[in-house]
Amino acid sequence: MTFQAAIHAENLRVHYGKRDILNLPLLSVPVGQMAALLGPNGAGKSTFLRCLLGMEHRMQGDVYVQGKRVGSVGAGGIARLRRGIGYVPQQLPAHSEMPLTVREVVAIGRTGIAGLFGPLRGKDWRIVDEWIARLGLCDVSARGFNRISGGQQRKALIAKAMVQQPGLLLLDEPTANLDLGWRERMIEVIEDLYQSAGLTVVLVCHELEVLPPSCQRVIVLQDGRLLEDGPCADVLRDDLITSLYGAGLSVIRNGRRWAVAPGEAVNA
Repeated sequence: MTFQAAIHAENLRVHYGKRDILNLPLLSVPVGQMAALLGPNGAGKSTFLRCLLGMEHRMQGDVYVQGKRVGSVGAGGIARLRRGIGYVPQQLPAHSEMPLTVREVVAIGRTGIAGLFGPLRGKDWRIVDEWIARLGLCDVSARGFNRISGGQQRKALIAKAMVQQPGLLLLDEPTANLDLGWRERMIEVIEDLYQSAGLTVVLVCHELEVLPPSCQRVIVLQDGRLLEDGPCADVLRDDLITSLYGAGLSVIRNGRRWAVAPGEAVNA
């Protein structure tokens, strides 16, 4: 079965004991769309990404990613599936006693194409260096990954994902724990990637401020279930934010950017 969609999930369920962590009767993301997956902590956002990557062993239902059914392709098929998915996790890698350089970390993204034990060839290194340059990491490419700032680390992980030349980019809270300046720079990076690379992007977040201007759709999860799904202007309402995060909050819109603030909204 094939779909005109980058992601298509039917009757997707993940449960631990008697508790549903995720229960989605139907969810589809078309090719070329940027969609935000919004919701409070514990809503099931990261679990959904793990399902798409074939990492959630308690998954039930039918999940297709770029036309391939997750869960029916075996270990080798999962490895091939992941080659077409750029994934930037929420948590940065743990510190190592022998840290890799930034260039070496980015190059890890090419191993799925070259083969785990195959050497990277000239073309692979050219792609690695192109993405290092594109994300403004040339000055730190020879430094240890653990010796650069958190914002630079996230840019390196995005470069690592992009050297795979994926069709689908999954970003799990890519601005987490960044200061305001780095948060805005990261949003600019994501916007540029989407505009120039022809990607489908799913961005997991729980803050409206991190939505890039090109985000067309917001999918809201609560307690593992689909609460709202639609265009930003239809979904991002005061009553929704109140139901998710508590009373006294208002949605602010400024052009194609969004935010939440206490009190009554004043929109530009």
